[in-house]
Amino acid sequence: MVPYFLSTPLLRSAVLPFGAVGVLYGSWAARIPEIQAQTGLNEAQLGAALLGLALGLVISASATGSLVARHGAHRIALLGLAVMGLSQAGPGLAESLWPLTGAFVLIGLASGLVDVSMNAWAVGVETRGGRPILGACHGVFSLGGMLGAGLGAAMAALDVSLFVHFTAAGVVFAGMAIAQGWAVRQHEPDTATQASIGSDEPTFTLPRGPVVGLAALSFCGLIVEGAMGDWSALFLQDVHGASASLAALGFGVFMGCMATARFAADALTARFGDRRLVRGGTLLGAVGLVLCLVAPVLPLAVVGFGLVGLGFAGVVPSLFRAAGRVPGLAGGVGIAAVTSVGYMGFMLGPPLLGFVAEATSLRGSFSILVVLALAMALGSSGAFRRAAVRVEQRADYDPTENADSVVA
Repeated sequence: MVPYFLSTPLLRSAVLPFGAVGVLYGSWAARIPEIQAQTGLNEAQLGAALLGLALGLVISASATGSLVARHGAHRIALLGLAVMGLSQAGPGLAESLWPLTGAFVLIGLASGLVDVSMNAWAVGVETRGGRPILGACHGVFSLGGMLGAGLGAAMAALDVSLFVHFTAAGVVFAGMAIAQGWAVRQHEPDTATQASIGSDEPTFTLPRGPVVGLAALSFCGLIVEGAMGDWSALFLQDVHGASASLAALGFGVFMGCMATARFAADALTARFGDRRLVRGGTLLGAVGLVLCLVAPVLPLAVVGFGLVGLGFAGVVPSLFRAAGRVPGLAGGVGIAAVTSVGYMGFMLGPPLLGFVAEATSLRGSFSILVVLALAMALGSSGAFRRAAVRVEQRADYDPTENADSVVA
């Protein structure tokens, strides 16, 4: 049986860009050690180059809202995906610090473009259908990342050069984006209407008014997610005495639970609503973090990481959905504001936790994550209430209506 979120071409047009971006990310991220060897960079220099990715992403995400309002979310998402695909060749060609940094900046700019717009398009599609799909979209992104990492590992095992691997993957996904783009006009407002919608929106979007609370939740939530990726293995090694191989279980279990739970998040949203899902999820995440801190044995600590993944799985999709439905604000603009602030948390949080760990301990830095999770649980009701989210459901909507004109 085909899942609902893949049941029509229109729905697939919202879901598949997430999978494509996940594959592209995972594909080159799995070969970072080879990129480092090719460029001859040390860890500090590689970290500096990767900051170019974050910088490009934050700048682009902040500017994408007005583009979405003027030209349509799906058009911008497919344009961003095509540019992101073609920019993959850059890291495969770089042989020193500055070319690699420039390549990562370009990928980051394209990533911000596609991240904001594909979320805005997914929110629009699910609003038309009256049934949540954004959780599944982010679940497909996670699966795409796993698939891309496997592809990268296979290319490395076959000794395929970085340039050939990255270029081939990029051209395939750029071609898919261009092919799907031919049919976009059937599902979005015409350009004149979009220009009217977005004519008063600023070029760069900062949180203001009703989206400030959502942006603050996004900032805190992505600090937690970033910490899981950067610090979970070291935490298990230093605090629980895990070997290097067992220490990797923490992040693996976190990601596996998050990916799985995202496919259930839509049903939970339909039953309980975004506000309750965020509040309950962050409370569950806080419980998981406390378990990581107090667990007397390693397996319980790993279970704690799994609870964090389960709890936070629906947080980002719910916040993006809410930002895309703030009354009186173009959907892409609201999502751009929340996304750019969230990425700042993802980028700045883990280094700041490192400074705290240096001054105190890893337990001390993870205690901050508990506080952040509890603050999100306490502040979620007020943030959603101020955003005055209106979920407009059309009981008479048929998701197959005009769907055949979108390329699957």
